Amino acid sequence: MKKTSDFGKGFIYNLILFSKHCEDVHSRLSYYEKVRKRNTEHSSLFSEEEAIAMWFNASSDHFYELEIPTQWKRKKIGRIAKWLQEKALSFGHSYLDDRKKPTLKDFNEIFDKLEELALLIDKELGVKPIKAIWH
Repeated sequence: MKKTSDFGKGFIYNLILFSKHCEDVHSRLSYYEKVRKRNTEHSSLFSEEEAIAMWFNASSDHFYELEIPTQWKRKKIGRIAKWLQEKALSFGHSYLDDRKKPTLKDFNEIFDKLEELALLIDKELGVKPIKAIWH
């Protein structure tokens, strides 16, 4: 019988699983904005920060079993991967305490770092990546 995991286990695989949630944030933000415009007594519960926090809660689970390869742990690849893991999990579960909720700026920073990580991995593997104009 094959082993499975609720959120995956691996390095590149888990980064891909996390990134598959990217587009969900835009639909969540749009929905929360529509609810706010209704001006009900609960509209304040549907802030942009709340939408981003809930998105991180749904997507950051893929970092639970992120396995950074030994050869990269002490390199920039490992440091960025660890930063992504810690940041995403912190944002994803910060709604449980008094920490500041993540913002769209935080979301963009995570994906900029994810892109930087992908470029570094390509270079490490001997690929000569060319950065895209559109991303």
